[in-house]
Amino acid sequence: MSKSTAPAPSRQARERLRAERERAAWRSGRVRHAALTAAVAAVVGTLVAVAIAIQSGRAEDDRPVMPPAGATGHENLIIPSGPANAPATVTVYEDPRCPGCARLEHALHATINRLQDEGKLRVEYHILSFVDRIVPGKGSRFAANALAAAQDVGKFRAFHDALFASPPASENEDTFGNKQALLALGRKVDGMDMAKFTTAVTEGTHDTWVRKVQEAFDRQTEIQATPAVFFKGKDLVTDPEHPLTPTRLTELVEAETSR
Repeated sequence: MSKSTAPAPSRQARERLRAERERAAWRSGRVRHAALTAAVAAVVGTLVAVAIAIQSGRAEDDRPVMPPAGATGHENLIIPSGPANAPATVTVYEDPRCPGCARLEHALHATINRLQDEGKLRVEYHILSFVDRIVPGKGSRFAANALAAAQDVGKFRAFHDALFASPPASENEDTFGNKQALLALGRKVDGMDMAKFTTAVTEGTHDTWVRKVQEAFDRQTEIQATPAVFFKGKDLVTDPEHPLTPTRLTELVEAETSR
C-alpha cells in the first residue's frame, strides 16, 4: 500500500509561521514583564508606605515636652516622692510593664510609704517605657503618661501603688495599652481629680516627656535591666550579698537618719 505524503510547506509559508510564533512569544513576554513590573511596583509601594508610616509614627507627636508638676533633675525627667529634706534618697528605675518591677513594688511599697511618712526617705523615680519596644504594645508609654498625670494632681504615690498592684500577668499582655484600664485604676485613688486625670490620660499630655525620659535612659550604659534601685551610687537590686528586702531598706535608711 502506498504511503500518502502531504506537500511540504513553501519557504514563504515557513517564514510566515516563524514570524507569527515570534510575535506571539514577544506578546507573551511583554505581558509577563508588565505583570512583573506591576508586582515589583506594588512591593516597592508597600515598602515605601511602611517606611513612611514608621517615620510618621516616630515624628507624629511634635508637641513640646511637658514635664509633670514638680518634676526635678536634669531636664525635669524625675518624679520625686517623699520629703525633699529626707536624710536618705533612693533612685528607682522601673517600667510599668516590667514584671520584676511589679514584684519589687509589691515587696517594698509599704515600707517605702512608711519611711516617707516618717520623713526619712525620698524616692526619685525614672519612669521608663522600653518594654513597648521589646513586646508589641503601648502600655508602658500610656502608663508612664498616666503616672505623670497623677503627679500633676498630687496623687502620684497612690496611683503608683494602685498601678503596680494590678500589673499585667506578663510582658506579653498589654493591659495598660487600654487607657480605660488606667482610668479605672485612677478611680480607685481617693481624692483623684478624675476630670484633669482623664484629660491628661486620654490626650497623652506627657507623651513627649515620657519619650524624653526613655531617650535619656538609652544614652546611659550603667543600668542594663529594671528594676534598679540606687542608694549612694550602688544598685541595691544587684547586690548578691544583701538582698533588697523591707528590712534591708529600713536598715539603710535608719543608718542615714541617725547620722
